[in-house]
Amino acid sequence: MAVADFEIFDTLSSTQDLGLARVRAGRPGSGWILTKEQTKGIGRHGKAWVGTKGNFMASRWEIMEIDVRLVPQLSFIVALAVYEMLRPLVPDTEQAMRIKWPNDVLHRGRKLCGIIVQTEASQKPGHLGIVIGVGINMRAAPILENYLTVSLRDISPQAKSLDPVALLHKLNGHLDGVIDLWRSKDFSDIAKAWLKRAYGRDRTLNVTHEGRTVSGHIKGLDEFGGLQIEATDRQIYTVTGGEITYGELIDAAGH
Repeated sequence: MAVADFEIFDTLSSTQDLGLARVRAGRPGSGWILTKEQTKGIGRHGKAWVGTKGNFMASRWEIMEIDVRLVPQLSFIVALAVYEMLRPLVPDTEQAMRIKWPNDVLHRGRKLCGIIVQTEASQKPGHLGIVIGVGINMRAAPILENYLTVSLRDISPQAKSLDPVALLHKLNGHLDGVIDLWRSKDFSDIAKAWLKRAYGRDRTLNVTHEGRTVSGHIKGLDEFGGLQIEATDRQIYTVTGGEITYGELIDAAGH
């Protein structure tokens, strides 16, 4: 669906909060909310989203016809759109940029972009209010616990001439394209595209969840966005949460 509504603010507490208010109100269509400064941003699992002035902070809202079980697919759709948008801006993209499950975009292992997807009930049968938040370190890389970070300005010669509004329109075009692909086909094409760009696909992974640790390598995604891992015992495990650490490089055969 083409977005007709672009709202640009100098400062907001949270683009996500305003987007959720839009879908709660049953506002028709879809839209983007962008702010130049954010004071109380929301990240995944309720963590604070650092909103440094000059960085990209935006949320897209829509009343969408979607099965609630398929909502996790949207994280991968948005991550691919961000990746494709950044491709012409970042040198050596194919080797340097990766998508970490489920949706962080990394440059040489350092976090460049974070994504959050939130839902709200809708009075329209079969629909949900969807609010997708995208944060890109355009000008400055925040200091985060347990994460190395990088800014677009650090890695892209073109970044200095870009502003968040210009980047928003680029992202909107790419996101519309990936959403059209998703709607016209199915998630399998999205999953294959994600796997080609997946961070850690050439490494062993250790996943710890509820006291159990599984080691193996990335096999792909299931239809709900769960991370499929082929363990050292050749069993396929599907991961939907837990702590993931990335170990040694594996050979081209993935073993």
